[in-house]
Amino acid sequence: MLVDQNVDNPYLSFAHWLSQFTLPWSLLFLGEWGEALRILAAEISLADKNGDRYRGQMMQLYRAWIHLHAMDFPGVLEICNSILPSFAEPARRPWRRFCLALTGSAEAASGRYGAAADHLNTARSEMDGQPVIHDWYCRMMLGQAFTDVWLAKGDLKQAGAEAERFVALTLATAERTWQALAWDASARVAMAGGDRHRARTAIDKALSSMEGFEVPLAGWRVHASAAELEGRRGSERAAGHHRSLSRATVLALANSLVDHERLRETFLAAPPVRAIIDPGRRTRDLSR
Repeated sequence: MLVDQNVDNPYLSFAHWLSQFTLPWSLLFLGEWGEALRILAAEISLADKNGDRYRGQMMQLYRAWIHLHAMDFPGVLEICNSILPSFAEPARRPWRRFCLALTGSAEAASGRYGAAADHLNTARSEMDGQPVIHDWYCRMMLGQAFTDVWLAKGDLKQAGAEAERFVALTLATAERTWQALAWDASARVAMAGGDRHRARTAIDKALSSMEGFEVPLAGWRVHASAAELEGRRGSERAAGHHRSLSRATVLALANSLVDHERLRETFLAAPPVRAIIDPGRRTRDLSR
């Protein structure tokens, strides 16, 4: 009925309902973060005016997702902690798991590994116990977060196992961004263990996954890892090439936030991003 009726009221049309989910998602992955936030703000306001609290909360989750990629981890936690209790009903399980994945990822990136593991394990346990729609997608988010947790804690055995699972999950899909991120995670684990050959293989697969596709969320990270690997091998020219590609992508992402200056500054100030923009500063920091 939504398809055929309410043409004069876009809020009640099926096309509009579907676009609320697909358009911000697409803009996030294309690196058009500012435009995605603009659309989400309008949709959240419209949902509030219509008293549709549930739809507004779903849009808030997408906003948290953008903040996660922009390295605003306190912002992610503020959003997710405020709406997670609202997803307790069985019909809202997909959104609850998405929220748990975002929360666990933000906690991991903030260095709170215990809290991160609690949220991530809860999400994975619920998925294993009762699968629902979109679990396959959230599992990729969990794979990245779990790998980062174990890698940060220095447990390379667990990190390696999670990275392998992450790669396997992504290769079962057509998601090039996630495939590249998974191979990048595998490369970072290999570099941490001093296995440059394995790291090189993983980086090559990450680069191959991105070839011919517009994948900025993965691109800046993969090229940053490639630059680090080449630097360790003494290939300064190759390292500089990858660093330049990563830096260009980082700046494009930052420039998409021209109307969101605080979030833009947060992104540019994040250590992984700052290391790409100003590699000399990273060297100075490490030498102290």
